[in-house]
Amino acid sequence: MEATTALVWLTLVTLATPNSDNATEAGFDYNVSATSRGRSRPSYSSSYYISPTLSTVFYVITVSTAVVGCLGNAYVLLALLLNKKSRASNVNVFITHQVILDLTACTFLFLGLLVRPTSTNHATAMFLCLFFEKFIISSAAANASICGLIVITIERYVKIVHAVAYRNHYRPWMTRAGIVIPWIFGICTNSIHTVIMSKIVRGRCIRSPMSPIWNVAKFVLVYLGPLAIIVFGYWKILAVIRRQRKQVGQSQPNATSAAATAAEKTSRRTEINVIRTMVLVSVSFAVCFVCMRVYAILTSLRVVPGIGALYLLFSVFTYSNYCLNPFIYATQYEVVRRWWKAVVYRVVRGQNLEETPMPASANDGQKAAQNQATTKNL
Repeated sequence: MEATTALVWLTLVTLATPNSDNATEAGFDYNVSATSRGRSRPSYSSSYYISPTLSTVFYVITVSTAVVGCLGNAYVLLALLLNKKSRASNVNVFITHQVILDLTACTFLFLGLLVRPTSTNHATAMFLCLFFEKFIISSAAANASICGLIVITIERYVKIVHAVAYRNHYRPWMTRAGIVIPWIFGICTNSIHTVIMSKIVRGRCIRSPMSPIWNVAKFVLVYLGPLAIIVFGYWKILAVIRRQRKQVGQSQPNATSAAATAAEKTSRRTEINVIRTMVLVSVSFAVCFVCMRVYAILTSLRVVPGIGALYLLFSVFTYSNYCLNPFIYATQYEVVRRWWKAVVYRVVRGQNLEETPMPASANDGQKAAQNQATTKNL
């Protein structure tokens, strides 16, 4: 998520408490000093007026989105961690890491929306400013999630389009690098800039406005560039899959055993399932982020107001991406879907076993043990 979007999270909290501060050069800021009531008083300042009712509506929607994102990503992460097959391939490891990034972004977004930090100490105030008011962790995880999509796309592209090179040159350290690189990308594209541009002035947490050049650079780094790589990668992948499917249909070897044919079909179905899932996740990213990316550039050029109802609406679109992803995984990704079916089957089967009387013969007992073993294998 771009640096300006992190400020929107702060704005949504601030807008819930209307006030009449004068406009500042930065557009809006946050007061971390203690008030006469002993609590921090959020302050929003902008030349563009937003009604308190509309501000509160957007605030409630954002908090709800963060909660749904936390629960949904936690469920998908639990399914991936408890399923042994999720660690069988590199792409499953990358998808698990992707869910962790989305969960981190949603969790710290939720904490930042609820926590109202106060401190009179400069060092403590700066810490609270960065980690709660500027959402430095959540923003870094969000940008890392975008880089994670690139990593998965490249891994799928090389494995399918250049299968021989993938088998000969892929090493375990590349998987570890694919996990570390997104975090470095997230820190470099958001955290460093936020730390440099943020400061405490008379107890107020203020960040200097970003230049149009930086906004354009971020548009290329965290939206246009990743989108181009994703489109190119999956376009080539789908072309190779279509070509392979035609070749298999035209010349099916007669000497191939039924077991080998079934194994090949299972492997191909698994690959297609992963690709379909990640294509949907990528489409969700492209649709949910396009408005905010363009609006950030227009804001820096002062073509449109920095803060307004349209800006808040686009920010909600951005946050909703982290709610849509877990639903995509749960309904499309085979590993998560099978785990959910297995859990439901165990619950239903356990209820039936409690209602069913004990077997009267040894054969009945053997059948019951076989059913339990089958359930366990699921």
